[in-house]
Amino acid sequence: MAIVKKAEYRGNMMTSTLSGNISLNEGTGELVVRNGANVLTRVNSQGFIYAEASGLRRILLGAHPSDNHIGEWITKANIDVINELSS
Repeated sequence: MAIVKKAEYRGNMMTSTLSGNISLNEGTGELVVRNGANVLTRVNSQGFIYAEASGLRRILLGAHPSDNHIGEWITKANIDVINELSS
């Protein structure tokens, strides 16, 4: 993976690569890995979310979206973990 561009601006650093980009926001303490428009991985104070290449969020390790209790959730194919927990 070759680094194409590295940009740094107030509280945020982004590294773009041939296969996507990685964004580290110092203000929110969030790390985001994208493949084009799709967010593949998001790590922040609430936990870790992993998505398929299509952007469908499948794994959550961290705080439940409704009541913030800590746990780990993995959904079946074609089910968004955040939508499933929020309903």
